Amino acid sequence: MYLVGIFILTFIVLAILRIPIPFSIGLAGIVGLIVGDIPLSIIPAKIFGSVDSFAFLAIPAFIYSGDLMALGGITTALIKWIKALTGRLKGSVAATTVIASALFGTISGSSVATVSAIGGMMLPEMVKSGYKKEYATALIAASGFLGILIPPSIPGVVYALASGQSISDVWLSTAVPGVLLTILYVIYNRIFFAKQEVQDTGDFNASIYFKNIAKTSSRGLVALLMPLIIFAGVYGGVLTPTEAGAVAVVYGLIAGWIIFPVLFKDKTGEGFMDITKKSVVTSAAIMLLIAFSAIPSGMFTYGGCAKAVTDWLFSVTNSPTMFLLMVNAMLIIVGMFMETNTSILLLAPILVPAAVAYGINPIHFGAVMLLNLEIGMITPPFACNIFVACRIANLSMEKMLKYILGFIAVCIPVLLATTYIPQLSLVLVNLFK
Repeated sequence: MYLVGIFILTFIVLAILRIPIPFSIGLAGIVGLIVGDIPLSIIPAKIFGSVDSFAFLAIPAFIYSGDLMALGGITTALIKWIKALTGRLKGSVAATTVIASALFGTISGSSVATVSAIGGMMLPEMVKSGYKKEYATALIAASGFLGILIPPSIPGVVYALASGQSISDVWLSTAVPGVLLTILYVIYNRIFFAKQEVQDTGDFNASIYFKNIAKTSSRGLVALLMPLIIFAGVYGGVLTPTEAGAVAVVYGLIAGWIIFPVLFKDKTGEGFMDITKKSVVTSAAIMLLIAFSAIPSGMFTYGGCAKAVTDWLFSVTNSPTMFLLMVNAMLIIVGMFMETNTSILLLAPILVPAAVAYGINPIHFGAVMLLNLEIGMITPPFACNIFVACRIANLSMEKMLKYILGFIAVCIPVLLATTYIPQLSLVLVNLFK
């Protein structure tokens, strides 16, 4: 147990010194190995073994396909299509923002990228429609993580491989909470804030309404087809998640070359090369994180840390209910400070065995863990989504605080339901099996 404390303390000190997170994790792990008198000779094998997995190829594939799709036109196409569908419903502009964030997040695989892309386009639209800038900024920040809960999901891949579970099962476990939150966000806006939105008082014209839907559907559906292909391929038993990632890359190239002709807009191919370099850097950063996380993982294994933590938890409480309550509180705090994938790689090797010891399904626990960490991304005072949204809006966090707390309040019932009603996260898993 003391090795866990030494690792956490060392990691915090190194992170405060602004040493990059992967190196902070690796160095803190090495300190733990030395203190625990565990041979350093295990490091090369642990690092190599951590990345020597066919399933991990899914991560760069999904990153690359998402970047290809997000390069040009797709955000605009999605927003235009959703706006055409919502029409003149009260609160339609805010509903468009929420739904577009959820759909774009499934493509980009990043909550921060979603906040940047959707926020850049929809913040002026919401303000123009009559919403307060502070509320619009909070809505955009809160909606950023919705798509991460709906498959395909890179954090889902990371959790599955860190805990030894099926990627497809982990993806399905967060789908219902993600869709439920999307619906509740729209309802929350409709009840409390839609009155701010300026409505078109002219006569409704059904012909124009359906004409707009038909006009925008072709490009909007092209954007949605990629996650649908992945979903159908994986759950239809045709593709593994890694193969689905490869198919997504090919689809992204076709979409960017033919349907959204931006990848090769000039003969030099600079747009294509730039997006490829960006994807390579992002993928390398995640794989470096996975590689160096293997060092503390080895320390936890050889030092018996998982068993020690489990024994300590049982000394505190024998109740799975109390265990999950403690985990919820801890994970939201962790999510405030650390990026989701980092948190999963550090905590899953310790917490998953403890959850299993309490009789909790590890797939269900994955949904609890991912939802907590994503809510942490919008929980003040340290929350990445909020920082990005405030930078886009040129606002201070204090001005939007009361509005973001409202969205956190919407998240809590879904979190508690996901935590204490396992069937909510397992219903699709069982259905597809």
